[in-house]
Amino acid sequence: MKNKKLLLSCLLILIAAILLLSGCGNKQESLKNEGFSVSVSMPKRTFSQGQNLELKVQLQNQTLYNKNLEAIILPAALVNEMRLLGTQPAMPRAINSDGDWVFEIKRSIAPQGSETFSFTFKTIGSGVFSGLAKVQTTDGSATFEMSLNVVGVNPAGWKPGAAKTLPEEVTDEPAYLSVVKIDAVAEVNGQDMLLWHGTGTIISPDGLILTSADLVLSDRYFQIKDIIISLTVDDQAAPVPTYRAAIVQADYDLGLAIIKPKTTMQGKAIDYALLELSAIKLGDSTLVERGDNLLALAYPAVSNAPELLQQASIQVNDFGSEFPIGTDVLIHAQRAVPSGFAGAPVLNEAGELVAVPVHKSPITFDPDAEECKALVDANRDGRIDALDPCHRILLPVDTLRTIHVALPFIDAARRGELAINAAGHSEGYLHSQAILAGLDDFSNNQNQWKISNTDLGEQKIEGGSYLFKLHKPMTTLDSSVDFAYDAMLVETDLRVLEPVYNGEFGVLCGVNGDNKTVFAISENGYFAIWKVFEGRTRFLRQWQYSPAINTDETLRLSVQCSAKGHSFAVNGAVLANVVDSAFVPGLTGLYAATYDKGGFVLGFDTFSVSILEE
Repeated sequence: MKNKKLLLSCLLILIAAILLLSGCGNKQESLKNEGFSVSVSMPKRTFSQGQNLELKVQLQNQTLYNKNLEAIILPAALVNEMRLLGTQPAMPRAINSDGDWVFEIKRSIAPQGSETFSFTFKTIGSGVFSGLAKVQTTDGSATFEMSLNVVGVNPAGWKPGAAKTLPEEVTDEPAYLSVVKIDAVAEVNGQDMLLWHGTGTIISPDGLILTSADLVLSDRYFQIKDIIISLTVDDQAAPVPTYRAAIVQADYDLGLAIIKPKTTMQGKAIDYALLELSAIKLGDSTLVERGDNLLALAYPAVSNAPELLQQASIQVNDFGSEFPIGTDVLIHAQRAVPSGFAGAPVLNEAGELVAVPVHKSPITFDPDAEECKALVDANRDGRIDALDPCHRILLPVDTLRTIHVALPFIDAARRGELAINAAGHSEGYLHSQAILAGLDDFSNNQNQWKISNTDLGEQKIEGGSYLFKLHKPMTTLDSSVDFAYDAMLVETDLRVLEPVYNGEFGVLCGVNGDNKTVFAISENGYFAIWKVFEGRTRFLRQWQYSPAINTDETLRLSVQCSAKGHSFAVNGAVLANVVDSAFVPGLTGLYAATYDKGGFVLGFDTFSVSILEE
């Protein structure tokens, strides 16, 4: 009997042990139930190729014991279409059998403690990507979903491969056979539309094409979804649309891009081994001197008209320096060539490629005096006309990028490396000495901000914020207050409360009636500075992408404005420095606007004005 009782006791203990072990197994599947939680922050907006995104993973340990971390695993479906720029803190990376990226983190989180890990990427491939990521600890794992939408011309998984080399022997093929016409296509109001065009040069037999970055990179209003390459088969005939292209390399600062055919016009895949296109030889641009006459070949006519290849003689006036690239890295022409010459080959007497026209600050003409068709209703008056600013890609070109500066860039493309950088260089951080003249925390309306409520939108002070609610597309709301100094620093903290992912907002300076200078940020990561004078809008800095702009977080906008120059910063990082010698001091204020969607809501939490010390 005693033996039976002993056996029964042993069986009960064994069953309890099995149940305990089973319970531990269930807990491993859901660490959150143990007091371990994962919070993920990742921008929800649509991205363009070459833009930066930051993933933040916050881990919280709400238990009474240490939580030992092992790794964060990011899914191959996303990371293979991006380039890793860095992590914080630094973490070694490995790749598992599924192609996922495994970031090792051997550290412990103390009871009631938390850790945040950030990953910065640059987008390359286009498409909608999603997958499950995982946080691995010594006693289990927790998963979270990642998703990303990127618009662009590079299909997921596309690889250009290493380029063919030029033949050693000199060929008798005319240079014009290496010239191509490039058309950029975007979706506008649900329809594909040819936006602009330019020219490029074939630099490898399997189709590497050197051109202007402006032609192929998306901008504030238009996300490029297709690039059409038309080959020159006869210099007395229109070019023939032949390929759709993807981007191999692009660099905003350099002003250059290298593209390559990805399919035929009918969508058929290309066997690069069979391509034998006429490619031009690169020359030595360091031998170019002042007064030299160079030859440019391009398609400068309007994009939808029959056109022939044209040539232009370019006389070298002098050479320009450019931060951060270096000295003598630009050629200034004595006169500008039409916009269609952007990206075109500029040849020396030997017929070698020595420079490429790129849009930089014009030297020989006033952009405001040029007749140019605007592409968008920037002033939101219901029509696109001469009062709207010209897109810089439609302006003439009088600056050329020297080819010797681009050689590392070209070599990377020849090796088949993909790299797209839509952002310009950092301008550093804002430093200023100023005396505070006024501070508003919006606890009341002591500064008499505009209060309104119409069908278009609403402005009101509520809960310690100045709220802008824009109900409809193509709407602008603004308000100015009675602070006016010759040189001042204006700062505001703001939050986007209800995003539409294409709205914009910013600071006003020099407000004199309808005349004003606008410092603007867009939800999709762009900034601009423009001036409105006598009804006409002109850019002091055209819309440009910056990775410093993340409208998912609170932003501090800082603006220094005076006749000596303007500075524009976000969270202390300078976006632009510009000079407007015709600036007239005036009132300051705030504004918000919508483009193609209504429902945009944001709140300004603080506003301050300081007098800059000379």
